[in-house]
Amino acid sequence: RKKGFEGSQWLSYYKISQHYQSALKWLFQMQRMPRALVLEDDLEIAVDFFEYFSSLAPIYDQDPTVFCVSAWNDNGMTKVVKDNRNILRTDVFPGLGWMINRRIWDELSVKWPLAFWDDWMREKEQPRGRSCIMPEVNRVYTFGDRGNSVDNTFWRLYLAPIRLNDQHVDFSNIDLSYIKMPHYQRHLADQVRAATKISTSEIQNSEASIRVVTYSNQMEFRSAANTLGIQPDFKNGNPRASFGHINIAYASGRKTFIIDVQAYTKIQRREEDWPYLWAGSDVVRS
Repeated sequence: RKKGFEGSQWLSYYKISQHYQSALKWLFQMQRMPRALVLEDDLEIAVDFFEYFSSLAPIYDQDPTVFCVSAWNDNGMTKVVKDNRNILRTDVFPGLGWMINRRIWDELSVKWPLAFWDDWMREKEQPRGRSCIMPEVNRVYTFGDRGNSVDNTFWRLYLAPIRLNDQHVDFSNIDLSYIKMPHYQRHLADQVRAATKISTSEIQNSEASIRVVTYSNQMEFRSAANTLGIQPDFKNGNPRASFGHINIAYASGRKTFIIDVQAYTKIQRREEDWPYLWAGSDVVRS
């Protein structure tokens, strides 16, 4: 067992990881499936759940910078999301209703962890600079307020307020090419450059329709995140739901970017390596 986690209280984490490995191995190696959808048993799905995935599958297969496609946005709370047609990217593996293809499975299967598989998926050595596609408005909702890794307080603050999309979106008739790299990072950078820079204290009263708040350390990020009502924690150095250390949320209907000052500076200088500042040295690019 993993050093430091030999006790019986950790046994369920080993069982969960081995269950995922066994199921994915059967799908890809025995059934020769090109892709697999992983859906936990405590999830409710949106009306367009399957169309969302089927429309993004070709992009996933063609774009080597896509690590996974997920139906979950960690910051998909009702009061901070707006556009149910919008698709985003995140450097932090979301889980909770996600798709993996054969290309990624072949890479991960040879080193699958004994336990804590989801935290392992977020370590830099697995995505290697690749990001997951996710919806702005969630296509799944979890009703599991108890479990191995969820306590009731966390569920009440950050999971219960999640908005599940309830209006069908015909993704097959939407041009989703903007989610491909490098189009996505350029599109995002253009929006950041056009945004009005404000401070955390101005988030709730600034009249600017598109705003940007910069932070230089985790304490400053948490202050902005708590003001907006999004998750304030980091996973392996990245804020949840962030892409290139950029988080997107709405405050009173106004789009707000929360961005690391290093990424903001590079975007202002039109340098295109900003999404990979925290990705490590062995990265996969388009």
